[in-house]
Amino acid sequence: MTNEIMLEEVNPLAEGEILADSIRQWRSDCQAGQFKIGSSTMKGNKIDLELVGANVSEGEYFGYPFQKWLALLFIDPEGVLSSILFKTESLDNFEELRRQYRLKGETLLGKTIRATMSKRAGKTASYFAVEFEVVKEGKYAEAIAQFRQLRYSPDFIRLIESKPAQQAAA
Repeated sequence: MTNEIMLEEVNPLAEGEILADSIRQWRSDCQAGQFKIGSSTMKGNKIDLELVGANVSEGEYFGYPFQKWLALLFIDPEGVLSSILFKTESLDNFEELRRQYRLKGETLLGKTIRATMSKRAGKTASYFAVEFEVVKEGKYAEAIAQFRQLRYSPDFIRLIESKPAQQAAA
């Protein structure tokens, strides 16, 4: 199955509109303390995101040992459907934010969440962990709700996760 890429579609996004025809891959480089798009486009130590979906899984992704991973599907500040993976302390920090909002009877959907690199001192070297906070109501909430109703499924999360080494060998 192939999908033609429409090169003539060059209209800018309208206010509150999202670009959801492909998923932009963000990465959290916790050695450098920077978020980046792909493997090399550095974007700073903070990113605002509006959640579309989330999933916790276990695996041996990207050469790391077997552990839990948090996959977020979100809309980035430019209105692009995006993904990012977190592990260890960053995963725990997100879970605590989600827990705090659940205790208040609130969802994280429809809110702008700021992910910020925070420096930590390790046993042998310093590193960064990502901390999360809700900073305001989301500007893409309506578009996300429509996307979730018409196009979203949990399969989107599976597409952004790398295959565990055991499955890749099978």
